[in-house]
Formats: sequence, C-alpha cells, structure tokens
Amino acid sequence: MSKHILAIMAFALLLTACHKDKHEDKPIATQSVLVYIAGDNSLDPYIRGDVIQIMEGSKSLGNDCNLLLFVDDLSDMPHFLKVEKGDTVRLKTFDKELKSSDAETLAMALQWMRENYEAKNYGLVLWGHAEGWVIWQSTASRQTRRAYGQDRVDGEDWMNIPDMASAIERSMGGQRLRFIFADCCCFQSVESDYELRHAADYIIGSAAEIPGEGAPYHTVLPALFSQSDDFAQQAADAYFEQVAGGFNEPMSVVKTSEMEHLADATRTVLKQSLPCIDGNEGYPDVNGLIYYYDQTLFDMQDFILRHASAEDYAQWKTVFDAAVPHRTMAPVWMANHVPYLGFWGSDSFRDFEVTDERFGGVNMFVPQNSKAELKLRENQSINQMQWYKAAGLDELGW
Repeated sequence: MSKHILAIMAFALLLTACHKDKHEDKPIATQSVLVYIAGDNSLDPYIRGDVIQIMEGSKSLGNDCNLLLFVDDLSDMPHFLKVEKGDTVRLKTFDKELKSSDAETLAMALQWMRENYEAKNYGLVLWGHAEGWVIWQSTASRQTRRAYGQDRVDGEDWMNIPDMASAIERSMGGQRLRFIFADCCCFQSVESDYELRHAADYIIGSAAEIPGEGAPYHTVLPALFSQSDDFAQQAADAYFEQVAGGFNEPMSVVKTSEMEHLADATRTVLKQSLPCIDGNEGYPDVNGLIYYYDQTLFDMQDFILRHASAEDYAQWKTVFDAAVPHRTMAPVWMANHVPYLGFWGSDSFRDFEVTDERFGGVNMFVPQNSKAELKLRENQSINQMQWYKAAGLDELGW
C-alpha cells in the first residue's frame, strides 16, 4: 500500500475522531425542567409577570441546566421557549391551537424535552388552574370543576389526574420525574399524590388555594435546580416566604415512594376508628376540621387526629411524616372563597383554627351526611381513583 493511500486513511480517521468528539462526547445536562403553562383561561394576565420572574431566576443557573417553557395563552399560538441567563429564545411555534388540558399535549411536551434536552434527571412545573382531584365530566365535576389545566378553546376542558399520571409515565419512558412542582390551587391531595406515585419522586404544592400571582419563580427555580437532598424543602420554603395579599401560602412536600405505606396505614386506622356508612348512619364528624377550598377537601392529619385513638394516631403519624417529610403551616391563607375567612388579617378562620398539631398540609375527601346528595355525586369520581381501594374507602362505604 502506497504512502499516499496510508496518509489519506490516517486523515480520514482523524476526521472521524474529531466528529465523534464534537457530537458524542457532549456532556449530558444535569437537569432539564419544563414549566408547563396552561394559561388559556382567566390566568392569562399573570403569565407575563411569571415569565419575567423565571428569566430572573435563570440567571443563577449553571450551564448544565435546561429551563424550558411550554406556553399556551390567549393571545398567541402554543410555543416552546428556552430560558437562559435572563433571556428567552423561542424554539418552536405550533401552527394550530392545542388544548393544554389534554393529557396528550402534556405527554408531547415532556417527550419533546427528553428528545431535545437530554438530562440525567427531569422536573415538571404545572402552572395553571386546579381544584383538587375530582374527575372532570363526572356528575360531581359539573359542580366543582376540579382537575388541572382548564382550557377554554372550543369549550371548557380539564385534565384528570389519572390521565396526567399515565401521560407522564408514558412520555418519560420509564424514568421518573425528579419532582412535580404544582403552582396551582389545591393540588396537594392524597388522592392525586397516590395516583402520581410512579410518575415523580416528589410532589411539591399546596392543599389550599394559591394567589393568582403564583410562585415567586426568581427564588423557587434555583431551589428546584439544586442537587442537594433537601431541594424540595427549599422550593416549598421559597414559596411560603412569598407574601401575597398579606398571607403566606401553606405548602408541603410529598415523597411518593412512601405513598403505598401511607395507604396501608390509613386503611388500618380508618377501619379501627370509623364505622361503615349505612344509610344515614356512620358518617364521620367533620365539624370544625381544617378544610381547603370547600368542605369536601379536609386536612388529612386533622381528620385522623380527630377520629383515631392516641395510640393508633401515633402509629399512623409516623407513616404520614415519612410520606410528607416537610410542610409549612400558615394560620390563614389567600382564599377567593371567603365564607371560611373571618376577615382579612385575622389570626384564624371563621369555622376552624389552624395549629401545628392539626395541620398536615395534604387534603383528602371525606363524605358528609349533611351533603348526602353531594356525597353520592362525589363517589362517581372517588371510586375511579386508585386511593379509593388502596386506603380501604370502599370497605367503609365512602
């Protein structure tokens, strides 16, 4: 073989090596986070202010971080943005309207993030409306409008939590999200947390209503990108420290790997503490309990404290604390539904008082005899949630 041919082959190998260095050796990002802005509704006016805060928060992020936004608002076509060092770049604009309340749209957005911004771990911020766990388009939801991500294009639609969980699991290809940060009302319900236990490691959110301004993203985002073990606590605390309308926001962190243990412990304590509902008999006493939004979403810890024996409660509380390792208690909070607010600036609510002993920061459904008709409608939703059987609610006739 001539020296000329050998030289050409050596040069070709050099080019191949250079090409490999340029493309295959590029380091994978530490974390990619998608802020999913479902703003095709009354929250549209708040989007711009939050994006400005997101831009501010991005200034402290490292080069190994990807901060991405999917934006669905009233004035523009849905689009993807990348936020970096205080600036935004529009990466893609869709040529037709999408329903951000459609679980398939969420799945598409997460898959797009994975395919274009590969990372060692991923996070999801849910921005928008939410009012609990009730299944949209059930008889109950016609009254309560619960679920996530209201979209008013071509009629009103919401995303049901079981559909959300399925979409996340499918789009992530078996990899769990590091966290779901819920910047929406009443998301931290035990029913939703249990449904999402295979989708994310941690769920950070509030059992109560949140202010229209939403999270203080300039302080929350650095916490969400932190690689420390207590990042979820940092994010919850950053949200709590924001004062909107004169109130802090009650927050909590749920560790989803403990949710099945919590279901087992709850099944045991409810069976030991409460009779089965039979006709008009057996309804649990809810008078004076902490509730969120309306009197169907009660504080879980307060409810178990009321009904369990001291010994049974202590055993259950150990499991609950493992599943909810961090919470921030507020004596009052921002509420649009003010019938349960004594008056602005009061230290307690009109018909319940929030204390450290009672506050657990996670809401749960409890049927009530005084609203038997509502209870019947609610059950058309509650029995579709995995929590219903896992926690033994079916055995109690709930």
